[in-house]
Amino acid sequence: MNEESTVHQAEPHTDGIRERHAPAPFYFKVLFGGLLVWAVLFTGYFLLSGWSSSDYFEREMSAHQEALQ
Repeated sequence: MNEESTVHQAEPHTDGIRERHAPAPFYFKVLFGGLLVWAVLFTGYFLLSGWSSSDYFEREMSAHQEALQ
């Protein structure tokens, strides 16, 4: 046998910390799902409603200018 193949590797140093593979709590899954639904509805509303911040600004500025005159 080859002498190199019989040499055992030393085990790496471990500090006793282990990763737990616990599933996420149910309430976390519900909140995350609710967040996704809210995001889709919120995005869809503002994309499809025709609302624009620049249009809103222009309306507010014209109303303010009329109030000053």
